Amino acid sequence: MRRWLVWAFVVFIASTLTGWWVYNIYKPTYTFTKPAQAALVISFDDRYVEAWHKHRDLFKRYGVRATFFITVTDQLTAAEVQMLRDLSADGHEIASHSFTHINAPKFVKQEGMAAYVEQDIIPSIKTLQSQGFSPVTFAYPYGARSRELDRELSKYFYLLRGDSWKDAGKGIDELDRIYYTFSGRRVIHALGIDANSGVSLQDLEAGFARASRNKEAINIYAHNISEDSAGYSISPHTLEKIFKLAKQYQLQSLTFRDLVL
Repeated sequence: MRRWLVWAFVVFIASTLTGWWVYNIYKPTYTFTKPAQAALVISFDDRYVEAWHKHRDLFKRYGVRATFFITVTDQLTAAEVQMLRDLSADGHEIASHSFTHINAPKFVKQEGMAAYVEQDIIPSIKTLQSQGFSPVTFAYPYGARSRELDRELSKYFYLLRGDSWKDAGKGIDELDRIYYTFSGRRVIHALGIDANSGVSLQDLEAGFARASRNKEAINIYAHNISEDSAGYSISPHTLEKIFKLAKQYQLQSLTFRDLVL
């Protein structure tokens, strides 16, 4: 019995020291702070590469640089990879949206954190790197996240993005979580603005006014760029109006990596 207790004590000490060692190895030394500025941070999710590329001139016309969070990276065609390279050359950020677009908290609950990182994070990073990109920010599929996931994925990415939606009866200028205050926070939430989001141009104008007034970055995101108003898409016409509003309120266009690097 005594021998068993000794071994249990040794295992406990070893695990504690290992945890301390891992924390210090991955403990960020970079100070995630930059001067506060009024900014627009817009991102697009999934793999609508052709549609994004088709509207390169729209982004250029208004000096907007976006972050494109890519998923299912192993299924990108050679043509799509080249389109992403074109977007990157234009100043846009190519980032990770996981390898298979699974619900991270559910997967971790069933299979464990190590399995999730091995199956959905490392392959996403390596595939994008092999295609010529350097993913340093990450958007959770479905916006599904947890503190445990935030701690783990902060070892691999500078910034993590969750989702947010318009609250009934509230203006988006009251939705504090979608504003980045350049305080070093590493988990950021963005407001969905697709056609099915219920977010109007009037809503966005109120949000832009707050960002301009308080020198904050307002974070918004969409998926496809299309005239289809039924699903996860935003029309080019609406997108242009948003870009005009951002200019009106003198919001600097930043990518996610621009917030800290």
